[in-house]
Amino acid sequence: MKFFTKEWYDKMQKAHLLTIPESDEEWMDFIKSFEEDGEDVYDYLREDLESIKDELLQTLPEIFHPYILDGTINQPTLPKEVRDELIISLKAKIEECEKVLDEANNHFEHIRENLPEELISILEDGLHDAELQYIHRDHDALRLTLNGEGSFSKGDAIVIEITGIKEEQSEIPLTPGMFWLYEEGDLNNKSFILSVLFDNPMTEWKVAAKQFSITHFYKTQIFHHDQEFEKENHSRHKAKKERHSLPYKLPDQYASFVTALHEGEAEKMYFLTEKEAIEIDRFLSLEELKLEGSVIPIAVCTNGNIVLHLETQKIFYLGANTEELAENFEKFLEGLYSKQFVDEMPLLSEPLPTEELESALFSEDLELIIRAWNTIVQEPEKHIPLIEKTLPYSLQHENEEIQQIGEVYMDHILSFNILSEQFINKLRKST
Repeated sequence: MKFFTKEWYDKMQKAHLLTIPESDEEWMDFIKSFEEDGEDVYDYLREDLESIKDELLQTLPEIFHPYILDGTINQPTLPKEVRDELIISLKAKIEECEKVLDEANNHFEHIRENLPEELISILEDGLHDAELQYIHRDHDALRLTLNGEGSFSKGDAIVIEITGIKEEQSEIPLTPGMFWLYEEGDLNNKSFILSVLFDNPMTEWKVAAKQFSITHFYKTQIFHHDQEFEKENHSRHKAKKERHSLPYKLPDQYASFVTALHEGEAEKMYFLTEKEAIEIDRFLSLEELKLEGSVIPIAVCTNGNIVLHLETQKIFYLGANTEELAENFEKFLEGLYSKQFVDEMPLLSEPLPTEELESALFSEDLELIIRAWNTIVQEPEKHIPLIEKTLPYSLQHENEEIQQIGEVYMDHILSFNILSEQFINKLRKST
């Protein structure tokens, strides 16, 4: 990788190890916040320093080592001239890391017109913290299925298909459970290049190939019905079930699911496996269910059927081959997706100008607050001071809705690993 290497990531982590108030006034506010919580700020600072002392000795210039060793480096008693030099040093390290982000972006813009649109889509999708679920190889082709729910991708699941692979490099093999961190694109005379920094464990991976594609899948609307919906439908499908008495036991959720499905607007569904997205044409109604040996077909697919094994309650796909899809119907529902995306609140996706972000976050306008956070999380590295200033305010707000918004975005921001451990600990104390 040219830019997002393991070395760069390590530097970025270390650059955010230590965060201290920059002025006497900020120190007073920091101490006051602990006093209001009935906590000893000095115990907290001592414990925090102890946890990062060894790394600070390796990271900070030797001029600061005496203050690390005597425990004053993160204390309000640190001489002002030393504090000022320390802040300059810390900011320089952060700027050095952020410079790489700018260089990577400039490189991307420079080669953009020579890259295929599908590769550009992958590079711009916001896959940070998406988790690898499946990895399937077939000759010179690779299929990656990722869980996008913890990422900034618009997809709940993402399938990346790469064909015409000329070269693949990785320190260790890709495995399910790895997390996508940073990506970059490039090209040579023969192919296009996608490089990704993965975590868990951290690995630099690169593939050179002819073609790339990305497909987004979304949790089906029918899956997101709440308990009240279940109760509402229970009596409805119970009577229906009694009229069509069945000589076998169905999964508890099946009747309510299929009743709601047939009463609502039809939505093309898919079940994702390692090798493919199984297309489901339709689910069978209660009246259509028939026992065939030890299984009951419950859905008709483009190239086969999905069946329920009566004895084990497992779900199977009967296509070219027999494949187990889920250990029960509930797990099967969790794996259902569609390609239909409905942005219920498109306004909230519109970015705010940088100069309006702070006032928006200190406002009482919920939509404005969400738009501000949505803007920040697109490039959180550029907004660290603003995050540190406004996130605690949101988390401690008397308005519970603003608190909840803060908690949601705190989880997103923490996933980027750009905040200091000291600040993170303080955040967690406030929630």
